[in-house]
Amino acid sequence: MLQKFDNNAQPDQAASKLALLRLEMDNADIDGFIVPREDEFMGEYVPACGERLKWLTGFGGSAGIAIILKSKAALFLDGRYTLEAENYIDTESLTIVPIMQVSIHSWLSENLVSGDKIAYDPKLHSIAQIKKLSAALDKQDITLTPLDDNLIDSLWTDRPDPPNGDIHLHNDAYAGQSSSDKRDNIAAQLTTEQADALLITQPENSAWLLNIRGNDVPRTPFALSFAVLKKDASVAWFINPDRLSSDLQAHLGSDVEIIPPQDMKTYLEKLTGNVVVDPSHTPQYFKNILQDKAVEGKDPCNLKKACKNPIEIEGAKAAHIRDGAALCKFLHWLDITAPAGSVSEIDAVSYLEQCRQETGELKDLSFDTISGSGPNGAIVHYRVNNESNRTLQAGDLYLVDSGGQYLDGTTDVTRTVLIDGAPPPDMAIEAFTRVLKGHIALATARFPENTDGVALDALARAPLWAGGLDFDHGTGHGVGSYLSVHEGPQRISKGGTQALMPGMIVSNEPGFYQKGEFGVRIENLQFVTSPEKINDGQRQMMGFEVLTLAPIDKRLINVDLLVTQEREWLNNYHKQVFDTLSSLLEADTKAWLQHSCAPL
Repeated sequence: MLQKFDNNAQPDQAASKLALLRLEMDNADIDGFIVPREDEFMGEYVPACGERLKWLTGFGGSAGIAIILKSKAALFLDGRYTLEAENYIDTESLTIVPIMQVSIHSWLSENLVSGDKIAYDPKLHSIAQIKKLSAALDKQDITLTPLDDNLIDSLWTDRPDPPNGDIHLHNDAYAGQSSSDKRDNIAAQLTTEQADALLITQPENSAWLLNIRGNDVPRTPFALSFAVLKKDASVAWFINPDRLSSDLQAHLGSDVEIIPPQDMKTYLEKLTGNVVVDPSHTPQYFKNILQDKAVEGKDPCNLKKACKNPIEIEGAKAAHIRDGAALCKFLHWLDITAPAGSVSEIDAVSYLEQCRQETGELKDLSFDTISGSGPNGAIVHYRVNNESNRTLQAGDLYLVDSGGQYLDGTTDVTRTVLIDGAPPPDMAIEAFTRVLKGHIALATARFPENTDGVALDALARAPLWAGGLDFDHGTGHGVGSYLSVHEGPQRISKGGTQALMPGMIVSNEPGFYQKGEFGVRIENLQFVTSPEKINDGQRQMMGFEVLTLAPIDKRLINVDLLVTQEREWLNNYHKQVFDTLSSLLEADTKAWLQHSCAPL
Protein backbone atom coordinates (compact mmCIF):
# COMPACT_ATOMS: atom_id res chain seq x y z
CA MET A 1 0.00 0.00 0.00
CA LEU A 2 1.19 3.49 -0.88
CA GLN A 3 -1.09 5.05 1.72
CA LYS A 4 -0.72 4.36 5.43
CA PHE A 5 -3.41 4.70 8.05
CA ASP A 6 -1.51 5.13 11.30
CA ASN A 7 -2.50 8.11 13.38
CA ASN A 8 0.98 9.35 14.22
CA ALA A 9 -0.16 12.64 15.70
CA GLN A 10 1.04 13.02 19.30
CA PRO A 11 -1.05 15.80 20.81
CA ASP A 12 -0.32 14.52 24.29
CA GLN A 13 3.29 15.62 23.84
CA ALA A 14 2.46 19.17 22.79
CA ALA A 15 2.47 20.62 26.30
CA SER A 16 5.91 19.25 27.18
CA LYS A 17 7.38 20.26 23.81
CA LEU A 18 5.96 23.77 24.12
CA ALA A 19 7.54 24.03 27.57
CA LEU A 20 10.93 23.07 26.14
CA LEU A 21 10.54 25.55 23.29
CA ARG A 22 9.70 28.32 25.73
CA LEU A 23 12.94 27.62 27.61
CA GLU A 24 14.80 28.08 24.32
CA MET A 25 12.89 31.30 23.75
CA ASP A 26 13.97 32.57 27.16
CA ASN A 27 17.59 31.73 26.37
CA ALA A 28 17.32 33.60 23.08
CA ASP A 29 15.66 36.60 24.79
CA ILE A 30 12.59 36.59 22.56
CA ASP A 31 8.90 36.90 23.37
CA GLY A 32 7.52 34.68 20.63
CA PHE A 33 8.47 32.23 17.90
CA ILE A 34 6.70 31.47 14.61
CA VAL A 35 6.54 27.85 13.44
CA PRO A 36 5.19 27.42 9.89
CA ARG A 37 4.30 24.11 8.32
CA GLU A 38 6.64 24.83 5.38
CA ASP A 39 10.24 23.79 5.04
CA GLU A 40 12.78 25.83 3.06
CA PHE A 41 11.22 24.70 -0.22
CA MET A 42 7.79 26.01 0.80
CA GLY A 43 5.82 23.24 -0.87
CA GLU A 44 2.68 21.33 0.03
CA TYR A 45 4.62 18.20 0.90
CA VAL A 46 7.66 18.28 3.12
CA PRO A 47 10.03 15.45 4.02
CA ALA A 48 9.90 13.95 7.50
CA CYS A 49 12.90 16.03 8.56
CA GLY A 50 10.99 19.23 7.77
CA GLU A 51 7.81 18.47 9.73
CA ARG A 52 8.59 20.90 12.57
CA LEU A 53 4.99 21.99 13.05
CA LYS A 54 3.84 18.39 13.29
CA TRP A 55 6.61 17.54 15.75
CA LEU A 56 5.62 20.44 17.97
CA THR A 57 1.81 20.39 17.79
CA GLY A 58 0.76 17.04 16.33
CA PHE A 59 -0.95 18.75 13.37
CA GLY A 60 -0.10 16.99 10.11
CA GLY A 61 -2.13 18.89 7.51
CA SER A 62 -0.67 20.57 4.44
CA ALA A 63 -1.11 24.16 5.61
CA GLY A 64 -0.88 25.80 9.02
CA ILE A 65 1.25 28.01 11.22
CA ALA A 66 1.79 28.13 14.97
CA ILE A 67 2.77 31.13 17.05
CA ILE A 68 4.23 30.40 20.44
CA LEU A 69 4.29 33.16 23.04
CA LYS A 70 5.44 32.96 26.64
CA SER A 71 1.99 32.34 28.07
CA LYS A 72 -0.17 31.26 25.11
CA ALA A 73 0.04 29.54 21.76
CA ALA A 74 -2.13 29.60 18.65
CA LEU A 75 -2.42 27.28 15.66
CA PHE A 76 -3.71 29.08 12.55
CA LEU A 77 -5.60 26.87 10.11
CA ASP A 78 -7.84 27.41 7.09
CA GLY A 79 -11.36 26.10 6.62
CA ARG A 80 -10.15 22.73 5.34
CA TYR A 81 -8.70 21.80 8.71
CA THR A 82 -10.38 23.68 11.55
CA LEU A 83 -12.96 20.95 12.15
CA GLU A 84 -10.55 18.03 11.78
CA ALA A 85 -7.92 19.61 14.03
CA GLU A 86 -10.23 19.55 17.03
CA ASN A 87 -9.82 15.77 17.09
CA TYR A 88 -6.02 15.71 16.96
CA ILE A 89 -4.74 18.82 18.72
CA ASP A 90 -4.18 19.54 22.40
CA THR A 91 -6.63 22.43 22.53
CA GLU A 92 -5.72 23.18 26.13
CA SER A 93 -2.18 24.06 25.07
CA LEU A 94 -3.00 25.46 21.63
CA THR A 95 -5.89 27.66 20.54
CA ILE A 96 -7.13 26.87 17.02
CA VAL A 97 -7.56 30.13 15.10
CA PRO A 98 -9.36 30.27 11.69
CA ILE A 99 -6.88 32.11 9.52
CA MET A 100 -9.54 33.29 7.06
CA GLN A 101 -11.17 35.24 9.90
CA VAL A 102 -8.20 36.30 12.03
CA SER A 103 -4.92 37.37 10.42
CA ILE A 104 -1.60 36.50 11.98
CA HIS A 105 -0.50 40.12 12.28
CA SER A 106 -3.77 41.17 13.95
CA TRP A 107 -3.47 38.33 16.47
CA LEU A 108 0.13 39.29 17.22
CA SER A 109 -0.85 42.94 17.56
CA GLU A 110 -3.43 41.99 20.18
CA ASN A 111 -1.15 39.65 22.12
CA LEU A 112 2.20 41.47 22.06
CA VAL A 113 3.14 44.91 23.34
CA SER A 114 5.55 47.62 22.28
CA GLY A 115 9.15 46.47 22.62
CA ASP A 116 8.41 42.75 22.27
CA LYS A 117 10.46 40.59 19.91
CA ILE A 118 8.93 37.84 17.78
CA ALA A 119 11.47 35.52 16.14
CA TYR A 120 11.36 33.45 12.96
CA ASP A 121 13.56 31.20 10.83
CA PRO A 122 14.27 33.17 7.60
CA LYS A 123 14.62 29.90 5.64
CA LEU A 124 10.97 29.06 6.30
CA HIS A 125 9.21 32.33 5.45
CA SER A 126 8.92 34.00 2.07
CA ILE A 127 10.11 37.50 1.31
CA ALA A 128 6.49 38.60 0.82
CA GLN A 129 5.37 37.12 4.15
CA ILE A 130 8.12 38.86 6.10
CA LYS A 131 7.58 42.18 4.32
CA LYS A 132 3.86 42.14 5.12
CA LEU A 133 4.29 41.02 8.71
CA SER A 134 7.14 43.41 9.41
CA ALA A 135 5.17 46.39 8.07
CA ALA A 136 2.25 45.56 10.35
CA LEU A 137 4.35 45.01 13.48
CA ASP A 138 6.59 48.03 12.95
CA LYS A 139 3.59 50.26 13.58
CA GLN A 140 3.44 48.94 17.15
CA ASP A 141 7.20 48.85 17.72
CA ILE A 142 7.22 45.04 17.76
CA THR A 143 10.47 43.67 16.36
CA LEU A 144 10.54 40.78 13.89
CA THR A 145 13.84 38.98 14.58
CA PRO A 146 15.48 36.43 12.22
CA LEU A 147 17.36 33.55 13.82
CA ASP A 148 20.42 31.81 12.42
CA ASP A 149 19.34 28.48 13.90
CA ASN A 150 15.81 27.15 14.24
CA LEU A 151 14.95 26.68 17.92
CA ILE A 152 13.11 23.42 17.27
CA ASP A 153 16.08 21.73 15.60
CA SER A 154 18.07 21.64 18.83
CA LEU A 155 15.12 20.01 20.64
CA TRP A 156 14.22 17.46 17.96
CA THR A 157 16.74 14.81 18.96
CA ASP A 158 15.42 12.02 16.73
CA ARG A 159 14.95 14.16 13.64
CA PRO A 160 15.07 12.06 10.45
CA ASP A 161 17.80 12.51 7.86
CA PRO A 162 17.10 14.58 4.72
CA PRO A 163 15.90 12.55 1.72
CA ASN A 164 18.51 11.20 -0.66
CA GLY A 165 16.42 9.25 -3.17
CA ASP A 166 16.74 8.47 -6.84
CA ILE A 167 16.48 11.17 -9.49
CA HIS A 168 15.55 10.26 -13.04
CA LEU A 169 15.06 12.04 -16.35
CA HIS A 170 11.57 12.86 -17.57
CA ASN A 171 11.59 11.85 -21.21
CA ASP A 172 10.81 14.46 -23.87
CA ALA A 173 8.09 12.11 -25.14
CA TYR A 174 6.16 13.04 -21.98
CA ALA A 175 7.53 16.56 -21.42
CA GLY A 176 6.82 17.67 -24.98
CA GLN A 177 9.79 20.05 -24.98
CA SER A 178 13.49 19.57 -24.34
CA SER A 179 15.18 21.02 -21.28
CA SER A 180 17.56 23.04 -23.45
CA ASP A 181 14.64 24.65 -25.28
CA LYS A 182 13.01 25.54 -21.97
CA ARG A 183 16.23 27.04 -20.65
CA ASP A 184 16.74 29.07 -23.82
CA ASN A 185 13.17 30.33 -23.64
CA ILE A 186 13.36 31.45 -20.01
CA ALA A 187 16.86 32.90 -20.48
CA ALA A 188 15.63 35.02 -23.38
CA GLN A 189 12.91 36.35 -21.12
CA LEU A 190 15.53 37.27 -18.49
CA THR A 191 17.50 39.15 -21.12
CA THR A 192 14.41 41.06 -22.21
CA GLU A 193 13.77 42.03 -18.61
CA GLN A 194 17.43 43.08 -18.16
CA ALA A 195 18.06 40.45 -15.51
CA ASP A 196 21.27 38.45 -15.23
CA ALA A 197 19.99 35.40 -13.40
CA LEU A 198 16.92 33.74 -11.89
CA LEU A 199 16.92 32.05 -8.50
CA ILE A 200 14.61 29.02 -8.70
CA THR A 201 13.43 28.02 -5.24
CA GLN A 202 10.45 25.81 -6.08
CA PRO A 203 11.61 22.21 -6.69
CA GLU A 204 8.78 21.61 -9.17
CA ASN A 205 10.14 24.45 -11.31
CA SER A 206 13.61 22.92 -11.37
CA ALA A 207 12.02 19.57 -12.22
CA TRP A 208 10.08 21.14 -15.09
CA LEU A 209 13.02 23.18 -16.39
CA LEU A 210 15.53 20.31 -16.31
CA ASN A 211 13.04 17.58 -17.31
CA ILE A 212 13.87 15.50 -14.26
CA ARG A 213 11.76 13.89 -11.56
CA GLY A 214 12.54 12.47 -8.10
CA ASN A 215 10.98 10.97 -4.99
CA ASP A 216 12.15 13.17 -2.12
CA VAL A 217 8.63 13.75 -0.84
CA PRO A 218 5.49 11.66 -1.09
CA ARG A 219 2.90 12.25 -3.80
CA THR A 220 4.90 14.82 -5.81
CA PRO A 221 7.74 13.47 -7.97
CA PHE A 222 10.53 15.98 -7.62
CA ALA A 223 13.93 16.34 -5.96
CA LEU A 224 14.21 18.93 -3.22
CA SER A 225 16.71 21.39 -4.63
CA PHE A 226 17.43 24.97 -5.60
CA ALA A 227 18.84 26.24 -8.89
CA VAL A 228 20.07 29.38 -10.64
CA LEU A 229 19.38 29.97 -14.34
CA LYS A 230 21.63 32.57 -15.97
CA LYS A 231 20.81 34.72 -18.96
CA ASP A 232 23.18 32.62 -21.10
CA ALA A 233 20.83 29.63 -20.41
CA SER A 234 23.35 27.84 -18.19
CA VAL A 235 22.17 26.44 -14.86
CA ALA A 236 23.72 25.93 -11.46
CA TRP A 237 21.83 23.10 -9.78
CA PHE A 238 22.40 22.67 -6.06
CA ILE A 239 22.11 18.95 -5.51
CA ASN A 240 24.31 16.21 -4.06
CA PRO A 241 26.40 15.01 -7.04
CA ASP A 242 26.29 11.44 -5.73
CA ARG A 243 22.56 11.35 -6.51
CA LEU A 244 23.06 11.70 -10.27
CA SER A 245 23.59 8.71 -12.52
CA SER A 246 25.80 8.91 -15.61
CA ASP A 247 22.67 8.82 -17.78
CA LEU A 248 21.21 11.76 -15.92
CA GLN A 249 24.48 13.67 -16.19
CA ALA A 250 24.44 13.08 -19.95
CA HIS A 251 20.80 14.23 -20.12
CA LEU A 252 21.63 17.48 -18.32
CA GLY A 253 24.68 18.24 -20.45
CA SER A 254 27.62 20.56 -19.91
CA ASP A 255 25.47 23.66 -19.46
CA VAL A 256 24.15 22.40 -16.13
CA GLU A 257 26.72 22.72 -13.33
CA ILE A 258 26.18 20.48 -10.31
CA ILE A 259 27.05 22.19 -7.02
CA PRO A 260 26.71 20.60 -3.55
CA PRO A 261 24.02 22.33 -1.45
CA GLN A 262 26.53 23.28 1.26
CA ASP A 263 28.33 25.47 -1.29
CA MET A 264 25.19 27.35 -2.35
CA LYS A 265 25.63 30.33 -0.01
CA THR A 266 29.15 30.98 -1.30
CA TYR A 267 27.98 30.68 -4.91
CA LEU A 268 25.15 33.17 -4.38
CA GLU A 269 27.44 35.64 -2.62
CA LYS A 270 29.78 35.61 -5.64
CA LEU A 271 27.01 36.10 -8.20
CA THR A 272 27.11 39.40 -10.07
CA GLY A 273 24.34 41.41 -11.65
CA ASN A 274 20.61 41.38 -10.99
CA VAL A 275 19.10 38.15 -9.68
CA VAL A 276 15.33 37.72 -9.99
CA VAL A 277 13.70 36.32 -6.85
CA ASP A 278 10.00 35.51 -6.62
CA PRO A 279 8.91 37.13 -3.33
CA SER A 280 5.96 34.75 -2.90
CA HIS A 281 8.08 31.59 -3.06
CA THR A 282 11.61 32.64 -2.09
CA PRO A 283 12.66 32.41 1.57
CA GLN A 284 13.80 35.64 3.18
CA TYR A 285 17.11 33.86 3.81
CA PHE A 286 18.08 34.25 0.14
CA LYS A 287 17.33 37.94 0.05
CA ASN A 288 19.53 38.35 3.12
CA ILE A 289 22.36 36.67 1.17
CA LEU A 290 21.86 38.45 -2.14
CA GLN A 291 21.18 41.88 -0.61
CA ASP A 292 20.97 44.54 -3.34
CA LYS A 293 21.48 42.00 -6.13
CA ALA A 294 17.98 40.59 -5.47
CA VAL A 295 15.32 41.98 -7.79
CA GLU A 296 11.78 40.94 -6.95
CA GLY A 297 9.76 39.46 -9.81
CA LYS A 298 7.74 36.40 -10.74
CA ASP A 299 9.51 33.17 -11.57
CA PRO A 300 8.62 32.78 -15.28
CA CYS A 301 8.84 28.99 -14.95
CA ASN A 302 5.52 28.98 -13.11
CA LEU A 303 3.45 30.34 -15.97
CA LYS A 304 5.31 28.40 -18.66
CA LYS A 305 4.85 25.18 -16.68
CA ALA A 306 1.16 25.89 -16.12
CA CYS A 307 0.36 26.20 -19.83
CA LYS A 308 0.60 22.60 -20.96
CA ASN A 309 1.90 21.94 -24.45
CA PRO A 310 -0.01 19.64 -26.86
CA ILE A 311 2.04 16.57 -25.86
CA GLU A 312 1.24 17.16 -22.19
CA ILE A 313 -2.46 17.64 -22.94
CA GLU A 314 -2.56 14.38 -24.89
CA GLY A 315 -0.75 12.70 -22.01
CA ALA A 316 -3.29 14.08 -19.55
CA LYS A 317 -6.13 12.70 -21.67
CA ALA A 318 -4.51 9.25 -21.75
CA ALA A 319 -3.87 9.30 -18.02
CA HIS A 320 -7.48 10.22 -17.30
CA ILE A 321 -8.86 7.45 -19.50
CA ARG A 322 -6.68 4.92 -17.67
CA ASP A 323 -7.56 6.43 -14.32
CA GLY A 324 -11.26 6.66 -15.18
CA ALA A 325 -11.46 2.95 -15.97
CA ALA A 326 -9.83 2.14 -12.63
CA LEU A 327 -12.24 4.48 -10.82
CA CYS A 328 -15.26 2.87 -12.50
CA LYS A 329 -14.10 -0.57 -11.40
CA PHE A 330 -13.89 0.79 -7.86
CA LEU A 331 -17.29 2.53 -7.95
CA HIS A 332 -18.96 -0.60 -9.29
CA TRP A 333 -17.39 -2.70 -6.52
CA LEU A 334 -18.45 -0.11 -3.93
CA ASP A 335 -22.02 -0.02 -5.23
CA ILE A 336 -22.54 -3.76 -4.90
CA THR A 337 -20.46 -4.33 -1.74
CA ALA A 338 -20.91 -1.38 0.61
CA PRO A 339 -24.70 -1.69 1.24
CA ALA A 340 -24.07 -4.93 3.16
CA GLY A 341 -22.19 -2.95 5.81
CA SER A 342 -18.89 -4.74 5.30
CA VAL A 343 -16.82 -1.93 3.76
CA SER A 344 -14.87 0.54 5.87
CA GLU A 345 -13.32 3.80 4.74
CA ILE A 346 -9.89 2.13 4.79
CA ASP A 347 -11.21 -0.84 2.82
CA ALA A 348 -12.41 1.57 0.15
CA VAL A 349 -9.07 3.38 -0.02
CA SER A 350 -7.22 0.08 -0.29
CA TYR A 351 -9.41 -1.27 -3.10
CA LEU A 352 -9.26 1.99 -5.05
CA GLU A 353 -5.47 1.96 -4.84
CA GLN A 354 -5.50 -1.67 -5.99
CA CYS A 355 -7.59 -0.69 -9.03
CA ARG A 356 -5.08 1.98 -9.97
CA GLN A 357 -2.12 -0.32 -9.33
CA GLU A 358 -3.64 -2.88 -11.71
CA THR A 359 -3.21 -0.43 -14.59
CA GLY A 360 0.51 -1.19 -14.38
CA GLU A 361 1.24 2.53 -14.90
CA LEU A 362 0.70 4.03 -11.44
CA LYS A 363 3.83 5.70 -10.02
CA ASP A 364 2.27 7.10 -6.85
CA LEU A 365 -0.92 8.61 -5.53
CA SER A 366 -1.20 12.32 -6.28
CA PHE A 367 -2.31 12.87 -2.66
CA ASP A 368 -3.60 10.75 0.20
CA THR A 369 -7.13 9.66 -0.64
CA ILE A 370 -9.95 11.45 1.17
CA SER A 371 -12.39 8.67 2.05
CA GLY A 372 -15.19 10.06 4.20
CA SER A 373 -18.56 8.49 4.94
CA GLY A 374 -21.45 10.18 6.71
CA PRO A 375 -20.14 12.79 9.18
CA ASN A 376 -16.53 12.21 8.12
CA GLY A 377 -17.44 13.41 4.64
CA ALA A 378 -18.17 16.83 6.15
CA ILE A 379 -14.48 17.20 7.09
CA VAL A 380 -13.11 18.83 3.95
CA HIS A 381 -9.62 17.33 4.01
CA TYR A 382 -10.38 14.29 6.15
CA ARG A 383 -7.67 11.62 6.21
CA VAL A 384 -8.89 8.29 7.50
CA ASN A 385 -6.70 6.51 10.04
CA ASN A 386 -7.05 3.36 12.10
CA GLU A 387 -8.76 5.30 14.90
CA SER A 388 -11.22 7.33 12.83
CA ASN A 389 -12.04 4.52 10.37
CA ARG A 390 -15.80 4.17 9.92
CA THR A 391 -17.91 1.48 8.24
CA LEU A 392 -20.02 2.72 5.34
CA GLN A 393 -23.71 2.36 6.17
CA ALA A 394 -26.88 2.29 4.09
CA GLY A 395 -28.10 5.83 3.48
CA ASP A 396 -24.65 7.36 3.95
CA LEU A 397 -23.21 9.82 1.52
CA TYR A 398 -19.68 8.64 0.79
CA LEU A 399 -17.18 11.20 -0.49
CA VAL A 400 -14.00 9.93 -2.16
CA ASP A 401 -11.39 12.40 -3.43
CA SER A 402 -8.39 10.68 -4.99
CA GLY A 403 -5.83 10.78 -7.75
CA GLY A 404 -2.83 9.12 -9.31
CA GLN A 405 0.58 10.05 -10.62
CA TYR A 406 1.40 8.63 -14.04
CA LEU A 407 4.33 9.44 -16.33
CA ASP A 408 1.91 11.06 -18.77
CA GLY A 409 -0.26 12.96 -16.32
CA THR A 410 -1.59 13.71 -12.85
CA THR A 411 -5.22 13.01 -11.90
CA ASP A 412 -7.52 14.32 -9.18
CA VAL A 413 -11.21 13.40 -9.02
CA THR A 414 -13.96 13.55 -6.40
CA ARG A 415 -17.22 11.67 -6.43
CA THR A 416 -19.95 11.65 -3.81
CA VAL A 417 -22.18 8.59 -3.92
CA LEU A 418 -25.16 7.23 -2.02
CA ILE A 419 -24.72 3.93 -0.21
CA ASP A 420 -27.90 2.10 -1.18
CA GLY A 421 -30.39 0.58 1.24
CA ALA A 422 -31.80 3.66 2.98
CA PRO A 423 -32.71 7.23 2.03
CA PRO A 424 -29.98 9.87 2.24
CA PRO A 425 -29.92 12.50 5.01
CA ASP A 426 -32.30 15.43 4.89
CA MET A 427 -31.17 18.19 2.54
CA ALA A 428 -28.52 15.94 0.93
CA ILE A 429 -30.29 15.73 -2.44
CA GLU A 430 -30.84 19.48 -2.65
CA ALA A 431 -27.21 20.13 -1.65
CA PHE A 432 -25.89 17.61 -4.17
CA THR A 433 -28.04 19.03 -6.95
CA ARG A 434 -26.94 22.60 -6.24
CA VAL A 435 -23.30 21.50 -6.20
CA LEU A 436 -23.89 19.78 -9.55
CA LYS A 437 -25.49 22.92 -10.98
CA GLY A 438 -22.44 24.93 -9.90
CA HIS A 439 -20.12 22.34 -11.41
CA ILE A 440 -21.97 22.48 -14.73
CA ALA A 441 -22.01 26.29 -14.73
CA LEU A 442 -18.22 26.35 -14.50
CA ALA A 443 -17.70 23.48 -16.93
CA THR A 444 -19.74 25.27 -19.62
CA ALA A 445 -18.37 28.77 -19.02
CA ARG A 446 -17.11 30.79 -21.97
CA PHE A 447 -14.87 33.74 -21.26
CA PRO A 448 -12.55 36.18 -23.05
CA GLU A 449 -8.79 36.33 -22.74
CA ASN A 450 -7.41 37.93 -19.57
CA THR A 451 -10.22 36.47 -17.45
CA ASP A 452 -8.92 35.44 -14.05
CA GLY A 453 -10.14 32.85 -11.57
CA VAL A 454 -11.97 35.37 -9.41
CA ALA A 455 -14.29 36.19 -12.29
CA LEU A 456 -15.31 32.52 -12.65
CA ASP A 457 -15.46 31.49 -9.00
CA ALA A 458 -18.95 32.88 -8.43
CA LEU A 459 -20.37 30.81 -11.30
CA ALA A 460 -19.88 27.63 -9.29
CA ARG A 461 -21.19 29.20 -6.08
CA ALA A 462 -24.28 30.96 -7.43
CA PRO A 463 -26.60 27.89 -7.36
CA LEU A 464 -25.51 27.22 -3.78
CA TRP A 465 -25.92 30.85 -2.78
CA ALA A 466 -29.45 30.77 -4.19
CA GLY A 467 -30.26 28.12 -1.59
CA GLY A 468 -28.41 29.87 1.25
CA LEU A 469 -25.43 27.49 0.99
CA ASP A 470 -21.68 27.92 0.34
CA PHE A 471 -18.31 26.21 0.82
CA ASP A 472 -15.09 27.35 2.49
CA HIS A 473 -12.49 26.29 -0.04
CA GLY A 474 -11.49 27.33 -3.52
CA THR A 475 -13.50 26.16 -6.51
CA GLY A 476 -10.48 25.07 -8.53
CA HIS A 477 -6.70 24.69 -8.41
CA GLY A 478 -4.08 24.18 -11.08
CA VAL A 479 -2.68 20.69 -11.72
CA GLY A 480 0.76 19.69 -12.99
CA SER A 481 1.94 17.19 -15.58
CA TYR A 482 3.39 14.33 -13.52
CA LEU A 483 4.14 16.99 -10.93
CA SER A 484 2.21 18.79 -8.19
CA VAL A 485 -1.50 18.05 -7.98
CA HIS A 486 -1.88 21.59 -6.61
CA GLU A 487 -0.03 23.84 -9.02
CA GLY A 488 -0.05 27.59 -9.49
CA PRO A 489 -0.29 30.29 -10.48
CA GLN A 490 -3.82 29.66 -11.79
CA ARG A 491 -6.73 28.94 -9.49
CA ILE A 492 -10.46 29.52 -9.50
CA SER A 493 -11.18 31.10 -6.16
CA LYS A 494 -11.84 34.37 -4.40
CA GLY A 495 -8.08 34.96 -4.52
CA GLY A 496 -7.44 33.73 -8.07
CA THR A 497 -5.86 36.74 -9.77
CA GLN A 498 -3.95 34.92 -12.53
CA ALA A 499 -5.56 35.15 -15.96
CA LEU A 500 -6.51 31.74 -17.33
CA MET A 501 -4.60 30.75 -20.45
CA PRO A 502 -4.91 27.95 -23.02
CA GLY A 503 -3.44 24.66 -21.84
CA MET A 504 -3.86 25.36 -18.14
CA ILE A 505 -5.35 22.42 -16.25
CA VAL A 506 -7.69 23.36 -13.39
CA SER A 507 -10.04 21.48 -11.13
CA ASN A 508 -13.77 22.16 -10.96
CA GLU A 509 -14.86 21.18 -7.46
CA PRO A 510 -17.68 23.05 -5.73
CA GLY A 511 -18.98 21.39 -2.57
CA PHE A 512 -21.15 21.61 0.51
CA TYR A 513 -20.56 20.27 4.02
CA GLN A 514 -23.15 19.71 6.72
CA LYS A 515 -21.18 19.31 9.95
CA GLY A 516 -21.79 16.00 11.67
CA GLU A 517 -23.92 14.64 8.82
CA PHE A 518 -22.49 14.58 5.29
CA GLY A 519 -20.28 16.21 2.71
CA VAL A 520 -20.76 16.72 -1.02
CA ARG A 521 -18.10 17.49 -3.61
CA ILE A 522 -18.05 16.86 -7.35
CA GLU A 523 -14.65 17.33 -8.97
CA ASN A 524 -13.44 17.00 -12.54
CA LEU A 525 -10.21 18.24 -14.04
CA GLN A 526 -10.52 20.32 -17.19
CA PHE A 527 -8.16 22.31 -19.36
CA VAL A 528 -8.54 25.77 -20.87
CA THR A 529 -9.22 25.74 -24.61
CA SER A 530 -7.86 28.20 -27.17
CA PRO A 531 -9.92 31.29 -28.03
CA GLU A 532 -12.42 30.86 -30.82
CA LYS A 533 -15.25 32.84 -32.27
CA ILE A 534 -18.81 32.01 -31.17
CA ASN A 535 -21.23 32.41 -34.06
CA ASP A 536 -21.16 36.10 -35.00
CA GLY A 537 -19.85 37.27 -31.65
CA GLN A 538 -17.52 40.24 -31.45
CA ARG A 539 -14.82 38.57 -29.32
CA GLN A 540 -13.20 35.20 -29.32
CA MET A 541 -13.88 33.14 -26.23
CA MET A 542 -12.00 30.46 -24.33
CA GLY A 543 -13.65 27.64 -22.44
CA PHE A 544 -12.94 24.30 -20.80
CA GLU A 545 -12.62 20.74 -22.04
CA VAL A 546 -13.18 18.02 -19.47
CA LEU A 547 -10.47 15.48 -18.71
CA THR A 548 -11.97 13.42 -15.87
CA LEU A 549 -14.18 10.48 -16.86
CA ALA A 550 -16.41 8.93 -14.19
CA PRO A 551 -20.18 8.82 -13.63
CA ILE A 552 -21.95 11.30 -11.35
CA ASP A 553 -24.45 9.65 -9.01
CA LYS A 554 -27.92 10.29 -10.45
CA ARG A 555 -29.60 8.92 -7.31
CA LEU A 556 -28.69 12.15 -5.52
CA ILE A 557 -30.08 14.51 -8.16
CA ASN A 558 -33.37 16.35 -7.92
CA VAL A 559 -34.00 16.53 -11.65
CA ASP A 560 -36.68 19.18 -11.16
CA LEU A 561 -33.96 21.61 -10.04
CA LEU A 562 -32.06 21.21 -13.31
CA VAL A 563 -32.80 23.34 -16.36
CA THR A 564 -32.79 21.80 -19.83
CA GLN A 565 -29.22 22.83 -20.61
CA GLU A 566 -27.97 21.25 -17.39
CA ARG A 567 -29.72 17.97 -18.11
CA GLU A 568 -28.26 17.97 -21.61
CA TRP A 569 -24.76 18.61 -20.27
CA LEU A 570 -24.99 15.71 -17.81
CA ASN A 571 -26.42 13.34 -20.44
CA ASN A 572 -23.70 14.31 -22.92
CA TYR A 573 -20.99 13.96 -20.29
CA HIS A 574 -22.23 10.52 -19.29
CA LYS A 575 -22.35 9.47 -22.94
CA GLN A 576 -18.72 10.54 -23.30
CA VAL A 577 -17.79 8.58 -20.16
CA PHE A 578 -19.46 5.40 -21.39
CA ASP A 579 -18.26 5.66 -25.00
CA THR A 580 -14.66 6.26 -23.88
CA LEU A 581 -14.35 3.75 -21.05
CA SER A 582 -16.71 0.88 -21.82
CA SER A 583 -14.26 -1.03 -24.00
CA LEU A 584 -11.73 -1.03 -21.14
CA LEU A 585 -14.06 -2.67 -18.62
CA GLU A 586 -15.12 -6.20 -17.84
CA ALA A 587 -18.70 -7.14 -18.74
CA ASP A 588 -20.27 -6.67 -15.29
CA THR A 589 -18.62 -3.28 -14.75
CA LYS A 590 -19.54 -2.25 -18.28
CA ALA A 591 -23.20 -3.09 -17.58
CA TRP A 592 -23.04 -1.11 -14.33
CA LEU A 593 -21.50 1.86 -16.16
CA GLN A 594 -24.15 1.73 -18.85
CA HIS A 595 -26.86 1.95 -16.20
CA SER A 596 -24.99 4.72 -14.34
CA CYS A 597 -24.59 6.73 -17.53
CA ALA A 598 -28.13 6.27 -18.87
CA PRO A 599 -29.79 9.60 -19.76
CA LEU A 600 -31.86 11.41 -17.15
